[in-house]
Amino acid sequence: MKPHRLEIRFADIDVAGHVNNAIYLTYFEQGRMQYFKQVIGEEWDWKKFGIILARNEIDYLKPILLNDEVYITASIGEVGNKSFKMHMHIFKKEENQTIDCARGVVTIVCFDYEKQQTIPVPEIWLKAAGVSR
Repeated sequence: MKPHRLEIRFADIDVAGHVNNAIYLTYFEQGRMQYFKQVIGEEWDWKKFGIILARNEIDYLKPILLNDEVYITASIGEVGNKSFKMHMHIFKKEENQTIDCARGVVTIVCFDYEKQQTIPVPEIWLKAAGVSR
């Protein structure tokens, strides 16, 4: 995925003056949605071919401040039959440098909300990500 610029809101900042650790989960969500938008487009039946977030792991590396220029990328990692992992990377740009702020792994289970059951990872996602089973 090409980097997606994150908007740092005043509400994201905690008393220490940097982005609160819990907000990174929201940034991960934005990154996932941008990834899917880039890979499968805007038209997707999320009720039939949906996802359930099963796990988040985050390594916090450097703080993010209100006026920082911050980006996120996402990529597909390990793929199972009905689940896959996404690797998340949040970084900021300062004076022609890229500074890693956080890295994470998100485990996602594919789910059909109409039938209320797990489903195999859609082939179109695998193909678009260049991943084969």
